[in-house]
Amino acid sequence: MVQVAIIGGGLGGLVLALNLHKRNISTAIYESRSETDIHGGSIALAPNALRVLDRVGAYEALRVRGFIYEQIHFVNGKGAEIGFVFHGNRGLYNFPALRIKRSVLREELVRLVKREGIPIFWDKKCVHVVSETAATDPESSGSATVEFSDGERVSAGFVVGADGIHSRVRPFIAPDVGDPTFDGLMGITGTIHADELGDLLEKAGLHIPCMLFGAKGSIGILPSSFDGKEIEWFANLEAEDRSREEWTRFGSDGQGMKDLILQRFLYDDKIDQWPEMVRQLMLKTRPEAFTNWPFYTLPHVEHWSSPHKRVLLIGDAAHAIPPTGGQGAAMAFEDADTLSYVLTRAYSPDFNQATNLSDLVTKWEHHRQERIVEITTFTSQNGRMRRSSTYVYEQVAKEWIIWAALKIKGPQGGAAWIFSYTPEDILAAISL
Repeated sequence: MVQVAIIGGGLGGLVLALNLHKRNISTAIYESRSETDIHGGSIALAPNALRVLDRVGAYEALRVRGFIYEQIHFVNGKGAEIGFVFHGNRGLYNFPALRIKRSVLREELVRLVKREGIPIFWDKKCVHVVSETAATDPESSGSATVEFSDGERVSAGFVVGADGIHSRVRPFIAPDVGDPTFDGLMGITGTIHADELGDLLEKAGLHIPCMLFGAKGSIGILPSSFDGKEIEWFANLEAEDRSREEWTRFGSDGQGMKDLILQRFLYDDKIDQWPEMVRQLMLKTRPEAFTNWPFYTLPHVEHWSSPHKRVLLIGDAAHAIPPTGGQGAAMAFEDADTLSYVLTRAYSPDFNQATNLSDLVTKWEHHRQERIVEITTFTSQNGRMRRSSTYVYEQVAKEWIIWAALKIKGPQGGAAWIFSYTPEDILAAISL
């Protein structure tokens, strides 16, 4: 019986396994998808995410496979710069920011997991957690048992649900938590090579990466390749919710997504005169290069651990954060890294799981939940700025608010507390 069974071989689960292995805790990963089933476009990783990746030995390989940057420039819909903020900074936080394809990130983490000999089982779909037992005396240890769709049952000292927003582990802990709720925003991403834009990049006068805030919504432009030649741009816009099947159909209709973008930002926009480069990004991107993602949030999950503390949740299984703040993956990484300290303490020879485990895990929960509340508030503020403006005066007010916030908070944008976080902070919390 392994000490920790990780349900979910996504980014958070892989990072948890690597951290636990480094601390000599035996683990196994169970992933419902096949190894080649990879979804998602690119992801922006701030210093607090890169700090964790560096600790598991992934950063050096990743930094030469994605786009390194430090500043995000804010621009209005006509192309006039409002200001900039640091999304990373080597001097301030020891790390820059990195934009990289999610598939590349996952590929590197899987490579490290295999190199370390950590068992990972693909096409292993969790059905539910069956039961848990508590440690009854200092010499015993509790366990939890999970069942898979093929009928196999696996027991481990701890079961960690890292299986995403539609978690099959979560109902064992929080059976009354409802379904994820649509946030009212969706993102559409297009990818284009710089060569297809000719000299428009040079003539545009835009500092890239940048975010443009227009009356009809916001548009971000961020390269995703090391040389900066592969350019991804994304638009955030309001949308009605759809069923999962309808979202799947919508996501496979590249021409439909392109038509929606053109109608929304070019043909219907009577306020902005988007810079020509931005217009050409929309016009020249091929339909097959479009992807989309709806923004969902998870109702508040009061507890991330089961009554006997043998079943735990991390990442989107515990708290799904919309991507408008660029912190979703970072929070899963932080959950994983801090939890590895907790489980290492639980398995130390002088630790009595029968009497002290509940207090230890509860302190970890409270530490992480307080940070998640703050991050969610920050993310929600970003999301409001990305919504459309019905009237000219609303757009003017939005631009003024952004300008004033940058003047007051400076280039760090009030985000130093986010980027400076280190997982070792948990040590003080669990020692109280």
